Amino acid sequence: MGVDDAVAIALALLSRELDVRALVSVGGNVDLDQATRNIARQLAAMRPATLPMVGRGLDQHGPGLTDARHVFGADGLGECGLPDSDAIEVRELDDVYGEFLAGGDELTIVAIGPLTNVAHALARYSDAMRRVRHLVIMGGALWCKGNVGAAEFNIHRDPASAAAVFASGLPISVVPLDATRFVTFDESHLAHLAASESRAGEFLARVMAYPMQHSTEAGPGRFVIHDALAVGACIWPELFVRTRLAIDVVTAGADAGRTRPRLAPGGAGIDAISGVNATDFLENLLERLCQQREFGV
Repeated sequence: MGVDDAVAIALALLSRELDVRALVSVGGNVDLDQATRNIARQLAAMRPATLPMVGRGLDQHGPGLTDARHVFGADGLGECGLPDSDAIEVRELDDVYGEFLAGGDELTIVAIGPLTNVAHALARYSDAMRRVRHLVIMGGALWCKGNVGAAEFNIHRDPASAAAVFASGLPISVVPLDATRFVTFDESHLAHLAASESRAGEFLARVMAYPMQHSTEAGPGRFVIHDALAVGACIWPELFVRTRLAIDVVTAGADAGRTRPRLAPGGAGIDAISGVNATDFLENLLERLCQQREFGV
């Protein structure tokens, strides 16, 4: 739950195309406890008309793990003084997955962190997970350089879970760094959000100021909003180019987390997002975040 996650969650909550049923934390940019608190902080700031269920997921443990506090601040949300909220009930991971997988609805899971929770659900609810209509993953670096050595951060945090999920046969779309790096916010976008008078815009302008100055991925005064593209791929599929691939994950050694694409036999495999209309995506995103009142939130 870092700032790019917050942009993705805001977009999902404000999009009438989606019915957001639950938000489940996972360790990654910050530890699990902080990630869970950050979901509650965002919901308290945005005050959506209908609160989604909030779940506490899983963390990763082991040598060599890095977080992203150097980019997002010690609290993951830009150290902007956003208060904690104890008004949000938090349920356990298995309560959330168990309830929704037992229902008859067709679910889309959008995974914008390490795949620890999803791999757990596959192992525990293997039959029920087969009914998931679509799994959209922000992760991987297929043909480009990673942001943790050769690997992308989310996959690097838990490569074994990523390998299990990619090999599961579920209907998966992957949004890798190859696509997300085309979409960046700069200080003019930040000013646009701050002037919008929408709760989402004001919240995001506050939390985005820190990574705008501390992220080095896109240069000074720019911030790559990786996770928002995973939600955007659900809402505006026409803006994205897809390539059908199989994806292997290196699970050990110096390249742990590296994703290696290969041809998928017989049309099987994963839809990898290989391109995006960045101009239209940014325009759509800003319009959605700054016209919050249209959506009754």
